Order: sequence, then C-alpha cells, then structure tokens
Amino acid sequence: MIRVIFFDFYSVWTPDTFQEYLNSAQSLGAQEHTALADLVGKYYIGEASLDDVADVFRYKLGRMEIDKDSLTLHESNISPNVVSLMRSLHGHFLKLGVLANLGTMELGLLTGFNASQSLFEAILSPLSLGLKAPLLSQEVFTKALQAVGEPPASCLVVSGHDDYLAFASSYGMQTIKFVGLGQLMQSLEALLAKDMPSFVIPKP
Repeated sequence: MIRVIFFDFYSVWTPDTFQEYLNSAQSLGAQEHTALADLVGKYYIGEASLDDVADVFRYKLGRMEIDKDSLTLHESNISPNVVSLMRSLHGHFLKLGVLANLGTMELGLLTGFNASQSLFEAILSPLSLGLKAPLLSQEVFTKALQAVGEPPASCLVVSGHDDYLAFASSYGMQTIKFVGLGQLMQSLEALLAKDMPSFVIPKP
C-alpha cells in the first residue's frame, strides 16, 4: 500500500531551466557539456553558487540574459492547481515529500513555502541531507526513506525525468512519469484506488 508520495522538483513543480541550458550546451561539444553538467551538480551539493552557475552559462552560451535573477524562482512560480492537488492527497492521509536536486535557492523556496502551506512531511535533497552523493544514489534514497519511516514498496515517485524514474524503480519504488497535471491526477486515481476504492481527486 502506498503511504508516501515523493515528488521531483524540476519537471513537476516548474520547468527544468538548468536542463534546457544543458541541452543547448550540447552544441559546444561533449567536453564543454560535461563541464557545465558537473557545475550544476556542484551547485546541488553546495559547492557552487547560483551566481557561479549563471556566470558560466552566460559566458559559455553567449546569452547575456542569463543571470542569478533569471534562475531564481519565487512562490508565484508554483501553480495553485499543484497546491490544490497536494491538499487533496493530504486529505487521504498520505505522506508527501519532495525528493529532488535542490540547491540553496530551491531549498529555501520550498522550506519557506512549506512553513506557510504545510504540504510536505519532508523536503529532501543531497544538500539538505548533508551528503556529497548525487541524488540518484543508494546513499541519498536510503536516507530519504529513513526520514519518512517507510520501506521502498510503500513509496511512489513522480518525476518527468526518465533516469530518475528508472533509478527509483530499481530501488523498489512505484513510479509515475509526469507529463502534465491532468495526466498525473488520472494516474494517481487509478493507482491509489487499488488500495482505497473510494479515492477521488477533486478536479481543479
């Protein structure tokens, strides 16, 4: 029975701007693309700042509009329909969490948002857990499960990233690929109704 739903951040809550820029960087060649991906990885574990990322992307991609402000998210970027969905899931006594790559900016945004909205039992990332390991690692997932007190079989993961879903599945979790809020609501209803026949998500 599913007791916890972990949501990825980028690709679910907001488009993945970092990945969009990394996709553009593929035209620079494999070496440059790898260096930029490594920089983003360092940001997610607290070894590079958002300013560092913005400066390098701006220089390497030749896009003068890229700066810290353009990469910074605000509560206004979070869809009210997503918040409504989270509230309806809470009404069915499900634990909700974010398990994602979160730098200092994203972590601060979600922590502040959760303080006023009380949506999540846990907001977890390599940075918040004090780990240098990548998100998709046994070390991070083990700590995340310990934080919510549930085994993998009781957990569902929602992400738009195939590599994330594949890793979670290999770890014994159930998964749903996010391609839109409407599809997510339908998939959640179909899956959760197996254990809770009366389960219905109110339409926004």
